[in-house]
Amino acid sequence: MNTKKFPVGIQRKVDTINSMIEMINESESIPYTYAGGTWPYAVYIKPIAIKNQFVTIEGDKYGTFIEGKERYNVNKLSTFGDDYCRKHLEYTLGIILKTFKKHLA
Repeated sequence: MNTKKFPVGIQRKVDTINSMIEMINESESIPYTYAGGTWPYAVYIKPIAIKNQFVTIEGDKYGTFIEGKERYNVNKLSTFGDDYCRKHLEYTLGIILKTFKKHLA
């Protein structure tokens, strides 16, 4: 049976982000990022779910950095990192984590 082990670095980022969500939601100000645009995007998400090689990130409010649900496959490789693959997931998790850390500092 050929099963790939889930990437430890991604697991750690997901665990860290999930542990910060409650503090972010209780905060009186809005966590935001300019990643990907000229206008700021609020960063509100529901806890990130991992099932097998798939990671699902779901936005918690309308008009935020994550619209609806985004499902990434950590085993998928892409050339430019824009196809809900591992590179795209790492980029998205990095932005969320950086925004949360900055907001809670």
